[in-house]
Amino acid sequence: MRTALATARLASPLITHRLVPLPKRFVLVGASSTRASTASSAESAPRPSWDIRLLYDGDCPLCMKEVNFLRGRNQAGKVLFVDIASPEYDPAQNAGITFEQAMATIHGVTADGRIYTGVEVFRLVYEAVGLGYVYAITKNPAVLALANKVYDIWAKYRTQLTGREALEVLLERRRLDLAGKASCRTVVDATTGSAKQCDL
Repeated sequence: MRTALATARLASPLITHRLVPLPKRFVLVGASSTRASTASSAESAPRPSWDIRLLYDGDCPLCMKEVNFLRGRNQAGKVLFVDIASPEYDPAQNAGITFEQAMATIHGVTADGRIYTGVEVFRLVYEAVGLGYVYAITKNPAVLALANKVYDIWAKYRTQLTGREALEVLLERRRLDLAGKASCRTVVDATTGSAKQCDL
């Protein structure tokens, strides 16, 4: 029964039709022939071994503590960890999520291509490693909204709170580094508003 649901979800992340239980299987009600052909091609395509791809900042010390904890619980391999701080990070391999977007807030991409952000990513990842109860309360929409507001504040200031420069400065350094500059011009420090030289 669980396999039928997973197959139906893989068929199209945009399916809005209800699943009707039949003895020992599920069928899609109201699916068009286009979606039906998508379902058969999705069944023949190899499914990734992971359920969710977690995009994390490998330069963030606190983030790395949590990532290392989750890696230790990921024996089944349901979470694929992707370090956005790596020079090899490629948005094309990660649902088009840019470095800037991933630095602004946590992102997760499910095996069927759905993109999640904020606290819901934590809930999905913790569920994948068998610790779903930790974030289960965020299934309540009111709690999720409040948790996301708190997380958004953390995400905005996390680089400074963990002993790094302001996010804007880090993003500018990355942009200049990728542009091939040997040293950056004056960058405005978002915390003080003053200009300063930075070395790459």
